[in-house]
Amino acid sequence: MEEEGPICKTPQSARLRRLHPRRLKPAAASEELRKSICSVEENSNSTSTSPSATSCSPTSSSPSSSESEETNPPCVSHGWVSVIGRRREMEDAVSVEPGFFGAGEYDFYGVYDGHGGAIVAEVCKEKMHFVVAEEAYKGEKGEGEEGKWRRAMAASFERVDGEVAEEKKGTVGSTAVVAVVGRRRIMVANCGDSRAVLSRGGVAVALSDDHKPNRPDEMKRVEAAGGRIINWDGYRVLGVLSTSRSIGDFFLKPYVTCEPDITVTERSDKDEFLILASDGLWDVISNEVACRIVRQCLSGQAAKMFPGAVNGRSAAEAAALLAELAIARGSKDNISIVIVELTRTIERCPRRRCKTKS
Repeated sequence: MEEEGPICKTPQSARLRRLHPRRLKPAAASEELRKSICSVEENSNSTSTSPSATSCSPTSSSPSSSESEETNPPCVSHGWVSVIGRRREMEDAVSVEPGFFGAGEYDFYGVYDGHGGAIVAEVCKEKMHFVVAEEAYKGEKGEGEEGKWRRAMAASFERVDGEVAEEKKGTVGSTAVVAVVGRRRIMVANCGDSRAVLSRGGVAVALSDDHKPNRPDEMKRVEAAGGRIINWDGYRVLGVLSTSRSIGDFFLKPYVTCEPDITVTERSDKDEFLILASDGLWDVISNEVACRIVRQCLSGQAAKMFPGAVNGRSAAEAAALLAELAIARGSKDNISIVIVELTRTIERCPRRRCKTKS
């Protein structure tokens, strides 16, 4: 979430090899990669759409993190990056938890974009997947799988928000976009302006809507609660916060709420990959362009087009490429990106199954 101006750094080697948070310099993207953004936009025929309901079985490849020696049920391939970009401080956090629920049949991914500090984003990173698993384990008679996940997601955001309140971090907050990927469905919960986008049959499908203060329904909700939207360097709640929903930010409640929007999407054999990212990406790159770039990287086309600048065809490489392009495009924020491949599986994934607390 943008709060400070850009801090220019001296040039250094471009390629992002590791998936740990690090400073990615503005000069990191090569001229070829800068030009590729324009090329992709000019040639892109994809259109954004809302999710459709179809059914399928899951598919995906190797994770960005090291694999354990224990064998688990197949999980989807994924890769991620979280970089400081042009900001002074790193306030984003990423959570990747393969096989976090049940018999390892569900994977959890989260992107948290902090503001006012990193503490709330870090709390979300450490606790959200555990809380979601606990709530999902509870279950309620006759609610069905979709109802279970909707209830669990909503309750989890409220619980984590409450835990942040107990730590008395009143002026610190974070957006949260999380996805639970199962064999039949993808469940997404979003609070704030981080975003989830599914690539399905070459089409970018938004699985979340940004909670911006100037969104008509959000503006109406804030004003009904007694708050105001002020255009001060962009539309902001009380002239302060540039998102209308978040975890934390207790000095702005009840105008800013932690209630997430939740979508449950049936998997389709046309599903290619899922992108979760903070607004450091989405402020400068559209859903369609992001999907086109990832598709080219995963297919190996990007490596052929830009030899030396792009190596490999993994989800991790695709995430790193998107981060570099966002910086080349002028992103002024931290950038966190998770890419989940939906067309390949791996036979082993880290044993991170979450258990309820006794």
